[in-house]
Amino acid sequence: MGPDASPILVCGLGAFGQAVLCRLLPFHVALRVLDLRLPDWRTPGLQEALQSRLTLGDMRRPHVLRQAGVEQARSVLLLSSDSGSNIEAALQVRLLNPTAEIVIRSGSDLQQLGSLLEQRLPGLVVVNPLQLSAGALVQALRPGPQLARFEVNGEAFEVRDGPLEDHRFQRHLRLEAGEESLVVMPRTFSAPQQDGPSGLDHPSLRRLSALWRRPWDWLQRLVLWCRTHSRLQLGLVAAVLTLALAGVPFFAARGGWVQGLFVTAALLKGEYVDPTNVVLGAAGGPHQGDAPLVMVTLLYSLVGTLLSAVLVALILDQLLMARFGVRRMRHLRRQAQTILLVGGGSLATQVAGMLHRERHAVVRVEADDSQQKADASSLFIASVERAVMLLRDSRVRAVALLSGQLLGDLQHTLQLQNLWPEARFALLARSEGAAEGLGDLLGGAGLISPIELGADVAVATAFGERVEAVWRLQGQNLLQVRYRVSADDTLVGRTVSRLDHGYGLTVLSLMRHGDPRPRTMPSPGTVVWEGDQLVVLASLPALRRVEQGRIRPPALVITIELPERRSPEQAFTLQQILARQLGLTPAEAAMLVKGPPCLRLPVDPDCGALLVRDLQHQAIRARLQSVNATRP
Repeated sequence: MGPDASPILVCGLGAFGQAVLCRLLPFHVALRVLDLRLPDWRTPGLQEALQSRLTLGDMRRPHVLRQAGVEQARSVLLLSSDSGSNIEAALQVRLLNPTAEIVIRSGSDLQQLGSLLEQRLPGLVVVNPLQLSAGALVQALRPGPQLARFEVNGEAFEVRDGPLEDHRFQRHLRLEAGEESLVVMPRTFSAPQQDGPSGLDHPSLRRLSALWRRPWDWLQRLVLWCRTHSRLQLGLVAAVLTLALAGVPFFAARGGWVQGLFVTAALLKGEYVDPTNVVLGAAGGPHQGDAPLVMVTLLYSLVGTLLSAVLVALILDQLLMARFGVRRMRHLRRQAQTILLVGGGSLATQVAGMLHRERHAVVRVEADDSQQKADASSLFIASVERAVMLLRDSRVRAVALLSGQLLGDLQHTLQLQNLWPEARFALLARSEGAAEGLGDLLGGAGLISPIELGADVAVATAFGERVEAVWRLQGQNLLQVRYRVSADDTLVGRTVSRLDHGYGLTVLSLMRHGDPRPRTMPSPGTVVWEGDQLVVLASLPALRRVEQGRIRPPALVITIELPERRSPEQAFTLQQILARQLGLTPAEAAMLVKGPPCLRLPVDPDCGALLVRDLQHQAIRARLQSVNATRP
């Protein structure tokens, strides 16, 4: 992550390539650009800044790549809209430059080939903008108070608005603009959120309340089941129930209700001779006037035979679908929060899979039948109009419009907002720079731009970072980055607090070299050394500060009044406190304790608060002041 004079070569100057260049210019690195023809510059200033560094030609040809300076490049970004050309060019780049970082833009059609190349060729990363949008879409659609939810080394984390009371396992999320009101914490320690205040705190009262609401829940499920089946199916079910209810008293006339119940069950199972003999034998054997009774038993037996045949057919159907891998969700899951996805194809399949893992019921509007094989758990509907009819009385929590057709998605958004005003809405914007104000005009709908998300990931990858996911919070993109700290890294010797306040990195996990388990939410005084592996949340400007080694100084100064007479035990305790909270070595902490009785040290807010607390426990005076307040 240190500065390097080697250039970065960007090939393919379409909308995605120019979005990447706009983010690379503030890094003040040498840039080279390559395209097949003169690009249509969409951003003011790019042509003047890069016209002299432009090479025209086919990036798949070795002599064109040499002319563009690929042999001296530290990173090569292949960002044309043709995934096949990008992969072909990547092979030529690796032959000409074995050490460069290669970033390939790929579509869903060649995603599997790109993954295989990542495994075989070191230093090659495939970026799929649409695939990166899946996490941001799930984040925008997910019901609940959390703003984001993700995993790091098997540990689940949540981002919430506002800190929890008396909670140590939380950290303020560093954003480039806006208030520091968002906190990130392990999901294990997040307090469960209730919909509202309730006085039913006793377990017995809660069970009684659940029993009281259960009939209403059953009624809602029955209504939903009726809405998901045709009139013919409902008529057949009603006829069978009528026959079953009428058969028990009818056949019980000669032998009691127990006989009526067993005879009705046997007839509806498809049997005839034995239950008929039981009914006729109860009256002393068959008589001349038992013809109507015989006809009724025959009718019940025929209905029972049909029911048995239907049951066998359903079992065989399920077995065959399981054998050939063709499964689909027949009805909405009980007690589920329904989310509607309109269009999207493979992207919607990925979003639906992430929502299914969180036990949300997903209804998809998709005209392509091939998507049903890839998504086995969603309920597929052919049109938006039919989905509205099915769900108009349901509690739909979120709606995503993923077709990419702006006018059509806008029309559906306005229509569905009238039907479900409390639902969350998310739209897919195919172009970068879709104004945040457009979402506000649509009632707070989230607007996700794959180009914008993919450009941030491509830039971070060009500097050697490994981006695991990207999250959008308060209009800003936060990258989930995994660092492996090297000897010449600007992070070596810094405390977690310094990474937080100095660079703007939110450290989620730290793994020491040789340790079997990572440290979740390491303490602010933990020092980062060579060989450590970090997982952080960072914006692109924060990564730029790390790349350039520009760290912001501490904002506070702590004044410590040490006692003039200190016992060896007290001096040793002070050394431990200073070393732990400030990330000092034992020798450095000992020099401070042996120094003047009044210490003035620059500190970050979190370390300063912990240091004041620990010193007060030792009956030592300490106070925090702003750096500006201490200046004369």
